[in-house]
Amino acid sequence: MPFSPDRTKEIQSRIDARLQSGQANDWEVSFLTNMAARFQQYGTETRLSKAQYASLHKALKLEREPSSRTSSQANERPPRPAPKRSTKSYQPKTRPMSVTRAITAPRRAVRRAQRQIMVPLVIAVAFFALIGSLSDTTSSRSTSYSPLATSAPQTTSGTYVYVTGTRVNQRDGPSTSDRVMGVLVEGTQVQLLRDQGQWAQIRSDLGTGWMSSSFLSLNGPAVAQPTAQDRTLRSSDVRIIDGDTVDIRGLPANVRLVGFNAPETWRPSCAAERQVGERATARLSQLVRNAVSIEFERVACSCRPGTEGTDRCNFGRLCGSLFVDGQDVGRTLVGEGLAVPYRCGRTSCPPRPQAWCG
Repeated sequence: MPFSPDRTKEIQSRIDARLQSGQANDWEVSFLTNMAARFQQYGTETRLSKAQYASLHKALKLEREPSSRTSSQANERPPRPAPKRSTKSYQPKTRPMSVTRAITAPRRAVRRAQRQIMVPLVIAVAFFALIGSLSDTTSSRSTSYSPLATSAPQTTSGTYVYVTGTRVNQRDGPSTSDRVMGVLVEGTQVQLLRDQGQWAQIRSDLGTGWMSSSFLSLNGPAVAQPTAQDRTLRSSDVRIIDGDTVDIRGLPANVRLVGFNAPETWRPSCAAERQVGERATARLSQLVRNAVSIEFERVACSCRPGTEGTDRCNFGRLCGSLFVDGQDVGRTLVGEGLAVPYRCGRTSCPPRPQAWCG
């Protein structure tokens, strides 16, 4: 920074006084000697760094020069005035529309409007078409039959009708209090002998009996023949392995009957379990042997997806329910104390109950 003549003389005189006082230490002597040489050589044009000026100020105990700021500001350039900001809002320049663009503009606007309308319309039509197809699929099963109750009474012995319920009792009289002769599955064709409104006399493999007219139809189902997954059996088609496991002819593996658990006869936990297990096996054999009708229904095993039919699922066995004369055999065994209820989840089963070993 430049120094005024008075300030320069003051600094030089103070440097000389400090050096001659003998009170300066070695560093101050060296520093002040150097400063004295600079001021002697350059005078008012002496240039010092901020650090040098601060050290000089401290050593000589100088007071701040009042006119230094004023003189330095006088040498500075006046600040430039800030540019005035325009208060006018920016408006982009509009490009003049050509004649061709002006002619085709309405056509483009129409096409844009058509797209905005047609796309949602197409989506809506597709959605309602999907809902309609699902409704048709859901109701196809219920509309494939023509109920016998709404048709003209048939008394001709050559008329055949079809069972519409999943499992319907055939009785030996036109009342729910009459004895059940057996169970007929959905789609079974029977001969209609006489229609008395709420009840109809029919002839089936079980013999001549009666069935509620609400479960009979003149129209057969789309698939009237039973399959290996859900079918009517003969006693010779079923081989009893134990109280809850059977072998059904035509299936690739043994079947574990679901909904109940019978005592083990192979590796039982105690002698009492073996005894009850043998009684449960004998009782199941008796039910099948003396049955008027036997029905099997295949169900999915409670195993992890992709493991059914392998050793990792139920020891490779299939799963299903066996109905004798319309009654689940598990329900019969549980009622007679030869089995206990046993319910599994979707992918696993709880530990087997130990109800026979105390």
